[in-house]
Amino acid sequence: MGTARSLLAGAALSLVAACASTGSSTGGLANVELADVDGRARRPLDLRGRRANLVVFTTLDCPIANGYAPEIQRLADEFEPGDVRFHLVHVDPDVDARAAAAHAREYGYTIPVLLDPTHALVRELGATITPEAAVIRSDGAVVYRGRIDDLWADLGVKRAAPRYSDLEDVLRAVVAGEDVPRTRTPAVGCFIPDLPT
Repeated sequence: MGTARSLLAGAALSLVAACASTGSSTGGLANVELADVDGRARRPLDLRGRRANLVVFTTLDCPIANGYAPEIQRLADEFEPGDVRFHLVHVDPDVDARAAAAHAREYGYTIPVLLDPTHALVRELGATITPEAAVIRSDGAVVYRGRIDDLWADLGVKRAAPRYSDLEDVLRAVVAGEDVPRTRTPAVGCFIPDLPT
């Protein structure tokens, strides 16, 4: 996918994407079905029986996204019992179920892993970067889109430890029925390229 080029393009576009609005509701794709790595149909925007759904976009070869695997799985272990459904979504159209399943095993994921080869969820949720997270509340509102935390200040600029645990704070607020502290943060990582038309 050209990781270096993706990282550079992602840095520029993450600043533009930071201006995008959040709090919108999922529209006509609320019932979209994506296949998981076992070939089962999943509806990541189907909110029945949950307080929220969380989608994290990824690729096989984005080093920043792969570095967040332990944190994403830790959050899933903590918040899935609190009625937040997690999904890891591969955006590279060339990635098949076998490769995505091997990636999940390598990085210790136990959450559902989905394939989005046509970028249906990418477009619906406005994602531009991997890793980028979107939290959809039970009323259908997209209440957060952005980074996992601020460990990465910019490409090539990694802090010793994050100052803000943005995604965790949002999940705590959603589970508690409170307003989220931040609705949008700029993600740092690999650019999600548009598909050819």
